[in-house]
Amino acid sequence: MPTIERTVHSPAPVGTVQAYLRDVANTEEWDAPTISCEPVDPSTPIGIGKQWRNVSEFRGKRTELTYTLEVDEPGHLRIRGENKTVTSQDDITMVADGPGTTVTYRAEFTLKGVAKVAGPLLSPALGRLGDDAEQTLQEALERLPVG
Repeated sequence: MPTIERTVHSPAPVGTVQAYLRDVANTEEWDAPTISCEPVDPSTPIGIGKQWRNVSEFRGKRTELTYTLEVDEPGHLRIRGENKTVTSQDDITMVADGPGTTVTYRAEFTLKGVAKVAGPLLSPALGRLGDDAEQTLQEALERLPVG
């Protein structure tokens, strides 16, 4: 199961960081490959079970996943993305670090069907994906309000 994990720091407090990251539509700002991310049902408040339609580009191809917020606890989010070829399990932990927050982002990818065969070949591309996401996540979190 291919996995990427990165840790970044935000000058903003945990509550501000979590509020920002729990709205999966914000991946447009912090997840480098995301092209668009919109709620499946905009009238549903953000909470466990809320879903978003995400369009991303990976290795030159567009792919659409449905993301679901599965865990929303203080300091911890889990978001599952799924389509017919992959399931991604994104775990995000947030820990107070002085006045700011240390954020650890871990994404595990389970490939399905024919895509399973390509798993080992995807590792370098996923590493680059992780590096790009780390940079854009760091930049987005630095823009959050501190107070």
